[in-house]
Amino acid sequence: MLRGDIEAALWQSITGVEVRFATTPVAITEGPAEVRVLLENADTGAQYSESFDLVVGADGMRSSVRRIVFGPHEDHLTTWNAMICAFELKEQVPTYEASDSIIIARAKRAVWVFGFADHAPTALLTYRTRDIQEQFSGSRVERLRAVFSGMDDDPVVRHVLDSLEEAPDHLFDSVHQVRMPRWSTGRVVLVGDAAWCMNLYSGMGATSSLRGGAALGAALQEHPDDTAAALDAWEAGLRPFITKHQRTARLKQQMFVPSSRRAEVLRSGLVGLARRIRGRRSATEAAGPQTMARSGTSR
Repeated sequence: MLRGDIEAALWQSITGVEVRFATTPVAITEGPAEVRVLLENADTGAQYSESFDLVVGADGMRSSVRRIVFGPHEDHLTTWNAMICAFELKEQVPTYEASDSIIIARAKRAVWVFGFADHAPTALLTYRTRDIQEQFSGSRVERLRAVFSGMDDDPVVRHVLDSLEEAPDHLFDSVHQVRMPRWSTGRVVLVGDAAWCMNLYSGMGATSSLRGGAALGAALQEHPDDTAAALDAWEAGLRPFITKHQRTARLKQQMFVPSSRRAEVLRSGLVGLARRIRGRRSATEAAGPQTMARSGTSR
C-alpha cells in the first residue's frame, strides 16, 4: 500500500476538519482540562496559542510533539546502522512487467523494485553502515553509486541508479525504530511512526499506523467522558501487536539486506526453498481436481 494512496483517501473522506499547512508546534503546556499549544507559521514566523481537548502527534519518526513533550529524539530512537533511499521510478526496469517486483540482494546492500498494477514502480536502495553521520555528507547520488559499485553491472541496479538522478524527489534517511514505555501522557498522545516506528524492514508501517489511528478513534468513542481511560484502553489493546512486529523486524532486515556473505547465502537458500514449496503447492492445487475426477471415473 502506497502512503500517497492513504493520503488521497484521507482527503476524500474528511469533512468539517480545518487543515493548516506550514504550521508546527513550538511549545505544549497541559492544564487541568485542556492542552495549550504555541503554534508557529513556518512561512511568516508568526506565533499564536490555541487550546485543545487532546493533542495527537502523528508527525513521523522525528516527531516534534514527541520531542517537546517526551524528550529528545536520542531517548527514543534505536539505531540500526543502515540507510534507505526510496523513490518512484519513472518507468519499470526494461524487460519486466509493470507489476513485477525485483530483488537484487548482496551482503550489506540490496536493491528492491516494488511493482504495482496501477502505479509506477517504487525503488528501494538499502545498505548497512557503521558511520551514519558520514552518509549525509556530499552528493547522495554519488554516495549511492559508490556504495553499489560492483553491483551496477546488473541491469536492474543500473536502471535504478540512473533513474535516481532523474527522480523529482526521494527519501534518503537512516533506519531506526522508536521505542517508548508509554505513548501518551495526560492529554497528549502519539500515533504511528511518532510512537512506535517499526521501520521499513518490518513491512508494517502503513498497516500499524492505520490500525493505531482507527483503534484510537474507537477508544475515544467508547470513553467519551474519560480521556485517560480511553488512552489506557487503546494502548493496552494495541501494544502486543506493535511489540510483536517490532521484534520480527530484525529478522526481516536480514531478508531485506543480509548482514554478511554467510547471511546472503542463507537468505538465498531460504528464498529458493520457499519458491520450491510454493511451486509444489501450486502444482498440487492444479492437479488435485483432475486427480479426483479421474479417480471418480475409475470407480
